[in-house]
Amino acid sequence: MSLILCSFPATGQQLIVSQYNTDNGLPQSSVKDIAFDEWGFCWLATEMGLVRYDGQRFETYGTAEIKGLESERMEGLTTDARGTVYARVYGEQILKVAVSGKYAAPAPVLMPKSSMHVGQQGLAIADRAVLKKLAGFYSRLGPSPFPYASSISDSEIYLRNEDSLLYLSPDHAAPVKIATYTGRKPRYTISARRLFVSVLPGNRIEVWRKGRRLPQYQSITGPLASESHFLAGNFQCFPGDDGFYIYAGENLYLVWLGQGAFRSRTVLEHVAMPSLSSIRYVRQQDTYYLGSATDGLFAVRRSRFMAPPFSSPVLHQSIYAQAAVGQGKLVVKNLLVSLDAPPRALPVKNDISALLFTTPDEQLYYAQDYVLRKLDLRRNLVRDISPLEHGLVHFSQAADGGYFFGQPHGFARLVNDRVTDFKAFPVRAEIFYARQLRPAYFLVCTDHGLKWYDYTRNRIDKSVLDSMQIRTVYAETEQKLWISTYGKGFYLLQNDRLYRMPLGPRQALKTVHSFVEDGKGFFWLPTNNGLFKVRKGDLTAYAEKRAKDVYFFRFDRSDGLPTNEFNGGCDPSYLWLKDSLLSLPTMKGLVWFYPGKVKPYFPVKGIFADSLMLNNQLTPVNAGGISLDPDFKRLSVHVSSPYFGNFENLGLEYQVAGLDADWRALDKTGQLTINSLPAGDYQLIVRRSGEAFPNGASELVLPIAVKPWFYNTWWFYLLCICASVLIGYLLFQRRLTKLERQAAQLENTISNRTSELKNAVNDLARSEMALLESNRFKDHVITMVLHDMRSPLRFISLISGNLLKNHAQLPPAELDTYLSDLHLGTQNLLGFTEQFFMWIGAQREGFKVSQTVFLLDDLFEEIASLYKELFKVNHNRLHIVCTRQECVSDYQILSVVIRNLIDNANKNTYDGDVTLSCEAVAGRLLISVADTGQGLSEEQIALFMSRDRLAGNRGTGSLLIHAMLDYVGGDISAASAPGKGSTFTISLPDRRRSGTAGQDGSVPEGS
Repeated sequence: MSLILCSFPATGQQLIVSQYNTDNGLPQSSVKDIAFDEWGFCWLATEMGLVRYDGQRFETYGTAEIKGLESERMEGLTTDARGTVYARVYGEQILKVAVSGKYAAPAPVLMPKSSMHVGQQGLAIADRAVLKKLAGFYSRLGPSPFPYASSISDSEIYLRNEDSLLYLSPDHAAPVKIATYTGRKPRYTISARRLFVSVLPGNRIEVWRKGRRLPQYQSITGPLASESHFLAGNFQCFPGDDGFYIYAGENLYLVWLGQGAFRSRTVLEHVAMPSLSSIRYVRQQDTYYLGSATDGLFAVRRSRFMAPPFSSPVLHQSIYAQAAVGQGKLVVKNLLVSLDAPPRALPVKNDISALLFTTPDEQLYYAQDYVLRKLDLRRNLVRDISPLEHGLVHFSQAADGGYFFGQPHGFARLVNDRVTDFKAFPVRAEIFYARQLRPAYFLVCTDHGLKWYDYTRNRIDKSVLDSMQIRTVYAETEQKLWISTYGKGFYLLQNDRLYRMPLGPRQALKTVHSFVEDGKGFFWLPTNNGLFKVRKGDLTAYAEKRAKDVYFFRFDRSDGLPTNEFNGGCDPSYLWLKDSLLSLPTMKGLVWFYPGKVKPYFPVKGIFADSLMLNNQLTPVNAGGISLDPDFKRLSVHVSSPYFGNFENLGLEYQVAGLDADWRALDKTGQLTINSLPAGDYQLIVRRSGEAFPNGASELVLPIAVKPWFYNTWWFYLLCICASVLIGYLLFQRRLTKLERQAAQLENTISNRTSELKNAVNDLARSEMALLESNRFKDHVITMVLHDMRSPLRFISLISGNLLKNHAQLPPAELDTYLSDLHLGTQNLLGFTEQFFMWIGAQREGFKVSQTVFLLDDLFEEIASLYKELFKVNHNRLHIVCTRQECVSDYQILSVVIRNLIDNANKNTYDGDVTLSCEAVAGRLLISVADTGQGLSEEQIALFMSRDRLAGNRGTGSLLIHAMLDYVGGDISAASAPGKGSTFTISLPDRRRSGTAGQDGSVPEGS
């Protein structure tokens, strides 16, 4: 809420007072203290929290926002030497204003207790030694507390109450009393951050420096010395950067030390401020911030714009044309307005407005009631000159001393107040405004463009913007023209090239009434929506594409203007008065100001991300930027930049770099919203538009990373590639394995077929070998049978031969003996035949050994009886060594083996001894057949032991022995010496001892 208060009627200058309370943003209307931080934000101490103000919005920090804060009641604010703001909280808590990250706006944080001393005035104290002294002092206070502290620095601290003043420095162990003010009611303050001042009623002051009073300062000079409220003691003191302030009698005074004395001057007059609690002056804004304990915050500044000093109802009406009369007067409507005298009424109607023209001899030409008239301003006399079909739109000096004047459809000359040489405009167009470019040559603004008109030849040489209504034109040179249209913006025509200029904030420059050049490189542009200041060079740079944007600084009602709507369509549309005072017409009277003294307050502070809302959830501002999940729906960023002027001049705009190149204006709420971005890396860029800032436009660049869905990530792509490669590899391997398997199967098939073929060949070979073996076997059998049958048959032949020769001579007893031997021989031959058939059965497949338990003595006796007579033929003797050994084996097989050995021993021995014996050694039965015959050589023994030789006429018995012993698990060894005999030893397992008797008789594996 803004109030315009007239404070200086002598000059027409005004005060602009803006009040803020619970109606427009404050949580509570008690503003106890005010401070500005190093980032430019304004902080307010209230009863309901610490409030941050950026010039547009208030942000409150209380117990809900600050973890650990016990109370929302703030006592006061102060800063340290670096400008860091600290807040005192009821309950002795301290808050510090700090930033939490690169992009975050400053916010209060709770400090540890006793880490800082924040007094009522001056600087915050952080020196630990001083803090310890203060803590000790306060802990020993009795009934007279010292609740107020003023700190010049860590080494200069003043403690006070209503009666006493104490001083503490590093040289003191505890505060020392330096003054007593019992009953005198002093006001304490700090001057320019250097001196401690006690101000007493009656314009008496005491000044202290480092605990010592400076006696040369006794009082204050200037207007304050005569102010009755101040003298009576009804005043308040507040510290300031340039001195200190005293508020008395609704006036605010600045007191400063200059030329050896404390001087005063009035800075604000007639400012009724209820319960004033704090004052802060910001030089860059030229604004006083006043805190009220009951009515909130007041921002007070002087308006640089003013109205004519002497008021009149006419001067508050809508005003168009104005004409200068000398240096200090001007004609407006029916008034002659002076800078230093009340306005004088003129003998004309109040409706003259479109055009006014004055001559050096104070003659005023104007049109009224379709008559061209002249008013002698010195004598106040009016004379009619000529009737007119239409009103006047132009009046200018001619080269021959006469005048040119223009009407909506033509031009004429005025010579000695006589109208001559009227020429109708050569094209069909209505003239709004004209400017004489050179003698008899005009720039004419019409409803069909801008025309270059040669009056002498009555022709149009050139025309531009024919489809637009031209409002006004300013010729900087003949080759550089500034052209304003009605509702279509303004243009620069330079070297016959036309450039369209930007329309400014809110497209306010659609209609520019005047181009006012101030001689310092700036244009002042009055419009229907405010007054704009722009650097002319920026416009030229924009036209030449050396700049992408132009910054227009806007002034409006918040800056002290009576209205935002200026007037144009008149001649002249502005006036320069003496001392470079500019006069502009508006819908609510004249506006006067000195362009050289109006210093724009540019926004030069940083831009911050105050808060982030992600899907309606508050999210902290991280130093690394913003990371978003791919399914986020809404990101809201609250942007803040401290600027306490017109919001239009803040000019914030934002772009989502990486999404598009468009810049979008940020509204007054500072809130921008981004909905569902594709995955990727972006930058949210917030900047100030234009390039007119003294220190360059700052910007906020906030990185935004939208995470991709897992199927859009590089690792997923890599995984897919790896999976594809793996699948391809597996398919390849599977195909390769299949081919290898097929190849192996084919190879196996070929191998099997080859093996089968080989086996078939082998079977054929084996069949052939079997057939050959069968034939050999038959030969072997025949040989073996003949071999084994020879002895029985020879015995039978011998007996039967003796019987045949001697049976007649033989006595019956001897004949019985021969017949008995013959019968024995035939029985032996029969036994041999049965044993042979048994051997033949053993050669057949499926033969089984019949294991029985028998005495070896029985077997030996049976063999001895069989070979008894055969031994007599060779005169050999068979000795049987009796043994009581039992044997578990096949009786018949063992009998065949032993008989073969006995038969061979008998054949190879003559008149010798053959011994058959058995013994048990180491779990085996050793059956030995020993003879005393001719013996065997090593070659013969090797031949006997060989299993690989083929059956033939010789050695068939050894093959039979080896084969038979394999069936019963035995083996044979031979020992011989030539001429000494041989010994063959059969080794059999002693199954009787090993407990294997009674087995099923199957052939042992491997036999």
